[in-house]
Amino acid sequence: MGIMRKMMTGFSLLLILLACSAQALTLKESIGIALKNNPSVVASEKKMVAADAKLRQAVGAFLPTLKLAGNLGRAYQQPSTVQFTTQTTMGSQTQTLTFGTDAAQDSRGITASLSQPIFIGALLPGYGLAQKNLDLAKADHQKTILDTSFNVTQAYFGVLKADKMAKLAEESKQMAQSHVNQVQTMLNAGVVTRADLLRSEVQLANAEVGLTRARAGLEIAKDAFNNALGNNLEQEVNLVEEGLTGTVASLLPYQNLLATALDNRPDWKQYLLSRGMSEDNLKIAQADYLPSVMLTASKGNLITEFPSYKSDVSSWNVTGAASWTLFDGLGRENRIREAAANLDAQKATEEQVKNGIALEVRDAYLNLKSALETIGSAKKAVDSAQEGYKLSNLRYDSGVGTNLEILDAQVALTQAKTNYLQALFDVEIAKAKINKVVGKEVW
Repeated sequence: MGIMRKMMTGFSLLLILLACSAQALTLKESIGIALKNNPSVVASEKKMVAADAKLRQAVGAFLPTLKLAGNLGRAYQQPSTVQFTTQTTMGSQTQTLTFGTDAAQDSRGITASLSQPIFIGALLPGYGLAQKNLDLAKADHQKTILDTSFNVTQAYFGVLKADKMAKLAEESKQMAQSHVNQVQTMLNAGVVTRADLLRSEVQLANAEVGLTRARAGLEIAKDAFNNALGNNLEQEVNLVEEGLTGTVASLLPYQNLLATALDNRPDWKQYLLSRGMSEDNLKIAQADYLPSVMLTASKGNLITEFPSYKSDVSSWNVTGAASWTLFDGLGRENRIREAAANLDAQKATEEQVKNGIALEVRDAYLNLKSALETIGSAKKAVDSAQEGYKLSNLRYDSGVGTNLEILDAQVALTQAKTNYLQALFDVEIAKAKINKVVGKEVW
């Protein structure tokens, strides 16, 4: 038992060391893991495989069909008899004739056949439909990648922000605790009133509540990050702190971003492909007006054996066949009408789709621009709040300032730092949103 306990202890220590030495993930590495493990990405990949198989089926419709059939059996059929009576000079005479063999027969045969479409009107647009369906699956996969990358980026910076917020909450609590200690000392010396101490203790209690919430928020952010990567929610999260510069290399004009979106955005590609598929469906419906021509050929051999004789028959045939539907109860006309209406409906939504993309790009652009403009003001507010906090401490120590003044300065400093952190993360999320809505990485 002692040896077993030591082994278990050693194993536990090893697991702890491995966990502690786990390599911190960068944003790029995090996105790479998500693109391998996230269920949405895996599902979109499988849909591409299915669409590719559908396209190969459409290609196969142009190729000949070869079949080989064989049979082997034993059968018995009772001979049939026919009686007929004829009148002669000697009177009526009845004769009986028997047809068939009163014995079981063995049979075996083999046939090879070929069928080749010469002209079928729906084959070519059917192939185009399958190709567009594959392209549609690829565009959907690209969209899933963009969505997943954005979600991971958002979750990644969400963890970093929650961690910094927790540290800021800890710092706020320490400031409040330090002030409580200071007020307690001054109260003991009879310099301040108990009311000052109570106000300071309230500030400390509020800071403790804020710290508790910040720590819970950090755990929730880590769960969201693991979920975005497709990991177990209990998995340890260790991230490299990167980004948070509060700047971009250059803020591209809105019109440039919109042009990039229309070139790369999966949603726009999907619209164009859907419209093309509606056009192919109309062509397939119109192909019902055309005849179909097929070429078929077969060669076979059938052997039948009776106890008394054997039959061996070989045969072959080549047949060209054509069919042309002249009238099918107005079904063809209404199928064409349905396909044409669906195509018109697709065309009618073009401006709506374009405007939706433009709106998303413009919103993302304005959010980034606003976040960049906020950074400077937020940083200035932090500098001013820090200076104000120092001055309020000096005034309070010299007996000139009031307890309320220093409490207000603490709140102002914490709020200014919170706003600055939020502005930094807003810039990173806004940059990621731009990448998503234009369909490619521009920052």
